[in-house]
Amino acid sequence: MEIGDSFRIIQATPIAYLAITALFTILFLMVRALGWKALLGRKASFKESFLKVNEGYFINNIFPFRLGEISRALFMGNTLGVHPAEILSTIVIERAFDMIILAVLLLNMLPYAFGLEINPVYLWVLLVSMLLGLVVLFVVVRKQAFVINKLSWLGKKVPLLQKVILPLAVSFLEGFKILTKPSQFFLGFLGVAGSWLVSLIQYSLFLRLLVPDAAWWWGAFSNVAMALGIALPSAPGGVGIFEGTIIAVLKLFAIHESTALAYALVLHIVHFGITAVIGLLALYRDGVSLKGLFSRLTNQRLTPTKSQQPGEVHD
Repeated sequence: MEIGDSFRIIQATPIAYLAITALFTILFLMVRALGWKALLGRKASFKESFLKVNEGYFINNIFPFRLGEISRALFMGNTLGVHPAEILSTIVIERAFDMIILAVLLLNMLPYAFGLEINPVYLWVLLVSMLLGLVVLFVVVRKQAFVINKLSWLGKKVPLLQKVILPLAVSFLEGFKILTKPSQFFLGFLGVAGSWLVSLIQYSLFLRLLVPDAAWWWGAFSNVAMALGIALPSAPGGVGIFEGTIIAVLKLFAIHESTALAYALVLHIVHFGITAVIGLLALYRDGVSLKGLFSRLTNQRLTPTKSQQPGEVHD
Protein backbone atom coordinates (compact mmCIF):
# COMPACT_ATOMS: atom_id res chain seq x y z
CA MET A 1 0.00 0.00 0.00
CA GLU A 2 1.41 3.35 -1.08
CA ILE A 3 0.46 6.11 1.35
CA GLY A 4 1.26 8.61 -1.38
CA ASP A 5 -1.54 7.11 -3.48
CA SER A 6 -3.99 7.70 -0.63
CA PHE A 7 -3.00 11.36 -0.35
CA ARG A 8 -3.38 11.78 -4.10
CA ILE A 9 -6.88 10.34 -3.85
CA ILE A 10 -7.69 12.81 -1.06
CA GLN A 11 -6.31 15.70 -3.10
CA ALA A 12 -8.46 14.65 -6.07
CA THR A 13 -11.60 14.43 -3.94
CA PRO A 14 -13.98 17.30 -4.78
CA ILE A 15 -14.40 19.90 -2.05
CA ALA A 16 -18.15 19.31 -2.19
CA TYR A 17 -17.65 15.70 -1.05
CA LEU A 18 -15.57 16.86 1.92
CA ALA A 19 -18.16 19.50 2.76
CA ILE A 20 -20.94 16.90 2.73
CA THR A 21 -18.90 14.71 5.06
CA ALA A 22 -18.32 17.64 7.42
CA LEU A 23 -22.02 18.52 7.46
CA PHE A 24 -22.90 14.94 8.36
CA THR A 25 -20.36 15.04 11.19
CA ILE A 26 -21.94 18.22 12.60
CA LEU A 27 -25.41 16.68 12.25
CA PHE A 28 -24.18 13.55 14.05
CA LEU A 29 -22.89 15.67 16.94
CA MET A 30 -26.14 17.64 17.13
CA VAL A 31 -28.32 14.53 17.22
CA ARG A 32 -25.98 12.95 19.76
CA ALA A 33 -26.33 16.04 21.94
CA LEU A 34 -30.13 15.86 21.68
CA GLY A 35 -30.05 12.27 22.91
CA TRP A 36 -27.82 13.14 25.86
CA LYS A 37 -29.94 16.18 26.68
CA ALA A 38 -32.99 13.89 26.87
CA LEU A 39 -31.15 11.62 29.31
CA LEU A 40 -30.11 14.61 31.41
CA GLY A 41 -33.69 15.88 31.50
CA ARG A 42 -34.52 19.55 31.94
CA LYS A 43 -31.28 20.15 33.78
CA ALA A 44 -29.29 20.88 30.62
CA SER A 45 -29.84 23.01 27.54
CA PHE A 46 -29.12 21.78 24.03
CA LYS A 47 -26.28 24.29 23.75
CA GLU A 48 -24.53 22.99 26.88
CA SER A 49 -25.10 19.38 25.84
CA PHE A 50 -23.66 20.03 22.37
CA LEU A 51 -20.59 21.82 23.71
CA LYS A 52 -19.88 19.16 26.33
CA VAL A 53 -20.28 16.34 23.79
CA ASN A 54 -17.63 18.01 21.64
CA GLU A 55 -15.39 18.52 24.65
CA GLY A 56 -15.66 14.82 25.38
CA TYR A 57 -14.82 13.73 21.84
CA PHE A 58 -11.92 16.19 21.63
CA ILE A 59 -10.44 15.02 24.93
CA ASN A 60 -10.82 11.38 23.85
CA ASN A 61 -8.87 12.33 20.71
CA ILE A 62 -5.87 13.71 22.59
CA PHE A 63 -5.80 11.66 25.80
CA PRO A 64 -5.96 7.88 26.35
CA PHE A 65 -8.22 5.88 28.70
CA ARG A 66 -11.49 7.49 27.55
CA LEU A 67 -10.92 10.56 29.69
CA GLY A 68 -13.41 12.37 27.49
CA GLU A 69 -16.27 10.56 29.22
CA ILE A 70 -14.99 11.62 32.64
CA SER A 71 -14.55 15.17 31.40
CA ARG A 72 -18.16 15.36 30.21
CA ALA A 73 -19.33 14.35 33.67
CA LEU A 74 -17.03 16.80 35.44
CA PHE A 75 -17.71 19.81 33.21
CA MET A 76 -21.46 19.27 32.95
CA GLY A 77 -21.63 18.65 36.69
CA ASN A 78 -19.85 21.95 37.31
CA THR A 79 -22.16 23.76 34.88
CA LEU A 80 -25.35 22.36 36.38
CA GLY A 81 -24.17 22.40 39.98
CA VAL A 82 -24.72 18.67 40.52
CA HIS A 83 -22.47 15.79 41.50
CA PRO A 84 -20.42 14.56 38.49
CA ALA A 85 -21.41 10.98 39.30
CA GLU A 86 -25.02 11.90 38.58
CA ILE A 87 -23.96 13.03 35.10
CA LEU A 88 -21.72 10.00 34.65
CA SER A 89 -24.68 7.68 35.09
CA THR A 90 -26.37 9.22 32.03
CA ILE A 91 -23.18 8.58 30.03
CA VAL A 92 -23.20 4.95 31.19
CA ILE A 93 -26.78 4.62 29.91
CA GLU A 94 -25.78 6.29 26.64
CA ARG A 95 -22.94 3.79 26.19
CA ALA A 96 -25.28 0.91 27.02
CA PHE A 97 -27.54 2.12 24.20
CA ASP A 98 -24.50 2.20 21.92
CA MET A 99 -23.58 -1.39 22.72
CA ILE A 100 -27.15 -2.61 22.20
CA ILE A 101 -27.37 -0.88 18.81
CA LEU A 102 -23.89 -2.12 17.87
CA ALA A 103 -24.83 -5.72 18.72
CA VAL A 104 -28.05 -5.53 16.68
CA LEU A 105 -26.20 -4.10 13.67
CA LEU A 106 -23.49 -6.73 13.82
CA LEU A 107 -26.04 -9.53 14.13
CA ASN A 108 -27.64 -8.32 10.90
CA MET A 109 -24.52 -7.41 8.92
CA LEU A 110 -22.00 -10.15 9.67
CA PRO A 111 -23.70 -12.88 7.57
CA TYR A 112 -23.78 -10.54 4.55
CA ALA A 113 -20.19 -9.41 5.04
CA PHE A 114 -18.71 -12.91 5.10
CA GLY A 115 -21.28 -14.66 2.94
CA LEU A 116 -21.78 -17.49 5.37
CA GLU A 117 -23.56 -18.42 8.55
CA ILE A 118 -21.71 -17.11 11.59
CA ASN A 119 -22.42 -18.24 15.10
CA PRO A 120 -23.69 -15.01 16.70
CA VAL A 121 -23.74 -16.40 20.25
CA TYR A 122 -21.28 -13.87 21.65
CA LEU A 123 -23.29 -11.00 20.17
CA TRP A 124 -26.51 -12.35 21.66
CA VAL A 125 -24.70 -12.65 24.99
CA LEU A 126 -23.62 -9.00 24.69
CA LEU A 127 -27.13 -7.87 23.76
CA VAL A 128 -28.86 -9.84 26.51
CA SER A 129 -26.23 -8.74 29.06
CA MET A 130 -26.85 -5.07 28.26
CA LEU A 131 -30.62 -5.51 28.50
CA LEU A 132 -30.36 -7.43 31.77
CA GLY A 133 -28.04 -4.74 33.12
CA LEU A 134 -30.66 -2.08 32.38
CA VAL A 135 -33.33 -4.20 34.06
CA VAL A 136 -31.16 -4.62 37.17
CA LEU A 137 -30.49 -0.88 37.27
CA PHE A 138 -34.21 -0.22 36.92
CA VAL A 139 -34.94 -2.43 39.96
CA VAL A 140 -32.15 -0.83 41.99
CA VAL A 141 -33.39 2.68 41.17
CA ARG A 142 -36.97 1.72 42.04
CA LYS A 143 -35.66 0.51 45.41
CA GLN A 144 -33.26 3.44 45.76
CA ALA A 145 -34.28 4.35 49.30
CA PHE A 146 -33.76 0.75 50.43
CA VAL A 147 -30.30 0.58 48.79
CA ILE A 148 -29.21 3.91 50.28
CA ASN A 149 -30.44 2.92 53.75
CA LYS A 150 -28.46 -0.33 53.58
CA LEU A 151 -25.34 1.52 52.45
CA SER A 152 -25.83 4.06 55.25
CA TRP A 153 -26.12 1.23 57.77
CA LEU A 154 -22.90 -0.32 56.46
CA GLY A 155 -21.28 3.12 56.44
CA LYS A 156 -21.65 3.39 60.19
CA LYS A 157 -19.37 0.36 60.48
CA VAL A 158 -17.01 1.26 57.62
CA PRO A 159 -16.01 4.96 57.67
CA LEU A 160 -14.51 4.79 54.17
CA LEU A 161 -17.86 3.61 52.81
CA GLN A 162 -19.66 6.47 54.52
CA LYS A 163 -17.17 9.08 53.35
CA VAL A 164 -16.44 8.00 49.77
CA ILE A 165 -18.70 5.26 48.40
CA LEU A 166 -22.05 6.49 49.75
CA PRO A 167 -21.88 10.01 48.20
CA LEU A 168 -20.96 8.50 44.84
CA ALA A 169 -23.73 5.89 45.09
CA VAL A 170 -26.36 8.50 45.93
CA SER A 171 -25.44 10.71 42.98
CA PHE A 172 -25.00 7.77 40.61
CA LEU A 173 -28.46 6.44 41.44
CA GLU A 174 -29.91 9.93 41.08
CA GLY A 175 -28.78 9.97 37.47
CA PHE A 176 -30.18 6.51 36.83
CA LYS A 177 -33.69 7.74 37.71
CA ILE A 178 -34.08 8.21 33.95
CA LEU A 179 -34.79 4.46 33.84
CA THR A 180 -38.07 5.05 35.69
CA LYS A 181 -39.23 7.73 33.22
CA PRO A 182 -40.32 5.92 30.02
CA SER A 183 -40.76 9.00 27.82
CA GLN A 184 -37.40 10.48 28.79
CA PHE A 185 -35.72 7.08 28.47
CA PHE A 186 -37.23 6.58 24.98
CA LEU A 187 -36.19 10.05 23.79
CA GLY A 188 -32.65 9.38 24.98
CA PHE A 189 -32.53 6.09 23.10
CA LEU A 190 -34.06 7.76 20.04
CA GLY A 191 -31.31 10.39 20.08
CA VAL A 192 -28.54 7.80 20.32
CA ALA A 193 -30.15 5.66 17.60
CA GLY A 194 -30.61 8.77 15.45
CA SER A 195 -26.92 9.62 15.73
CA TRP A 196 -26.09 6.08 14.60
CA LEU A 197 -28.40 6.49 11.60
CA VAL A 198 -26.68 9.75 10.61
CA SER A 199 -23.27 8.12 10.95
CA LEU A 200 -24.25 5.04 8.92
CA ILE A 201 -25.59 7.23 6.11
CA GLN A 202 -22.43 9.37 6.21
CA TYR A 203 -20.08 6.39 5.88
CA SER A 204 -22.18 4.77 3.16
CA LEU A 205 -22.61 7.95 1.13
CA PHE A 206 -18.95 8.98 1.26
CA LEU A 207 -17.81 5.51 0.21
CA ARG A 208 -20.23 5.61 -2.73
CA LEU A 209 -18.83 9.00 -3.72
CA LEU A 210 -15.29 7.59 -3.72
CA VAL A 211 -16.22 4.16 -5.11
CA PRO A 212 -19.40 4.48 -7.19
CA ASP A 213 -19.90 0.73 -7.59
CA ALA A 214 -19.74 0.07 -3.83
CA ALA A 215 -22.84 -1.42 -2.24
CA TRP A 216 -24.66 0.94 0.09
CA TRP A 217 -24.14 -1.23 3.15
CA TRP A 218 -20.35 -1.58 2.78
CA GLY A 219 -19.68 1.85 4.26
CA ALA A 220 -22.18 1.23 7.04
CA PHE A 221 -20.46 -2.06 7.91
CA SER A 222 -17.06 -0.33 8.03
CA ASN A 223 -18.59 2.16 10.47
CA VAL A 224 -19.93 -0.60 12.70
CA ALA A 225 -16.65 -2.53 12.62
CA MET A 226 -14.67 0.62 13.41
CA ALA A 227 -16.97 1.42 16.36
CA LEU A 228 -16.38 -2.08 17.70
CA GLY A 229 -12.63 -1.68 17.25
CA ILE A 230 -12.39 1.53 19.26
CA ALA A 231 -15.04 0.57 21.84
CA LEU A 232 -12.38 -0.31 24.40
CA PRO A 233 -9.85 2.22 25.73
CA SER A 234 -7.02 2.51 23.21
CA ALA A 235 -4.62 5.07 21.78
CA PRO A 236 -5.90 8.65 21.80
CA GLY A 237 -8.56 9.08 19.12
CA GLY A 238 -8.30 5.43 18.14
CA VAL A 239 -5.37 6.38 15.87
CA GLY A 240 -4.33 3.35 13.86
CA ILE A 241 -7.22 1.20 15.02
CA PHE A 242 -9.70 3.47 13.23
CA GLU A 243 -7.84 3.30 9.92
CA GLY A 244 -6.73 -0.32 10.23
CA THR A 245 -10.22 -1.62 10.96
CA ILE A 246 -11.75 0.21 8.00
CA ILE A 247 -8.99 -0.96 5.63
CA ALA A 248 -9.45 -4.58 6.76
CA VAL A 249 -13.22 -4.42 6.32
CA LEU A 250 -13.16 -2.79 2.90
CA LYS A 251 -10.56 -5.31 1.76
CA LEU A 252 -13.31 -7.95 2.11
CA PHE A 253 -15.13 -6.12 -0.69
CA ALA A 254 -12.04 -5.88 -2.93
CA ILE A 255 -11.58 -2.14 -2.38
CA HIS A 256 -7.95 -1.18 -2.85
CA GLU A 257 -6.06 -0.40 0.35
CA SER A 258 -5.01 3.03 -0.87
CA THR A 259 -8.63 3.99 -1.48
CA ALA A 260 -9.69 2.52 1.87
CA LEU A 261 -6.98 4.47 3.68
CA ALA A 262 -7.97 7.70 1.95
CA TYR A 263 -11.60 7.04 2.94
CA ALA A 264 -10.66 6.37 6.57
CA LEU A 265 -8.32 9.35 6.83
CA VAL A 266 -10.90 11.82 5.53
CA LEU A 267 -13.57 10.57 7.94
CA HIS A 268 -11.15 10.56 10.86
CA ILE A 269 -9.60 13.96 10.14
CA VAL A 270 -12.97 15.62 9.56
CA HIS A 271 -14.32 14.27 12.86
CA PHE A 272 -11.15 15.22 14.71
CA GLY A 273 -11.03 18.70 13.18
CA ILE A 274 -14.65 19.61 13.90
CA THR A 275 -14.63 18.29 17.47
CA ALA A 276 -11.27 19.98 18.08
CA VAL A 277 -12.52 23.41 16.99
CA ILE A 278 -15.80 23.20 18.90
CA GLY A 279 -14.22 21.37 21.84
CA LEU A 280 -11.45 23.95 22.27
CA LEU A 281 -13.97 26.78 22.13
CA ALA A 282 -16.08 25.00 24.74
CA LEU A 283 -13.06 24.45 27.01
CA TYR A 284 -12.09 28.11 26.69
CA ARG A 285 -15.67 29.05 27.55
CA ASP A 286 -15.46 26.83 30.64
CA GLY A 287 -12.22 28.51 31.67
CA VAL A 288 -10.05 25.44 31.10
CA SER A 289 -6.66 25.65 29.41
CA LEU A 290 -5.36 22.76 27.34
CA LYS A 291 -2.12 22.83 29.35
CA GLY A 292 -3.83 22.15 32.67
CA LEU A 293 -6.54 19.87 31.31
CA PHE A 294 -4.92 16.50 32.03
CA SER A 295 -4.03 17.36 35.63
CA ARG A 296 -7.54 18.67 36.23
CA LEU A 297 -9.13 15.47 34.91
CA THR A 298 -6.85 13.17 36.87
CA ASN A 299 -6.68 15.14 40.13
CA GLN A 300 -10.21 16.49 40.60
CA ARG A 301 -12.03 14.73 43.42
CA LEU A 302 -15.60 13.59 43.11
CA THR A 303 -17.13 15.27 46.14
CA PRO A 304 -20.82 15.73 46.87
CA THR A 305 -22.42 19.08 46.14
CA LYS A 306 -23.64 21.26 48.97
CA SER A 307 -27.23 20.56 48.01
CA GLN A 308 -26.81 16.82 48.29
CA GLN A 309 -25.29 15.27 51.38
CA PRO A 310 -24.39 11.59 51.92
CA GLY A 311 -27.42 9.45 52.47
CA GLU A 312 -29.85 12.05 51.12
CA VAL A 313 -32.18 10.87 48.38
CA HIS A 314 -33.69 13.47 46.06
CA ASP A 315 -37.07 13.00 44.48
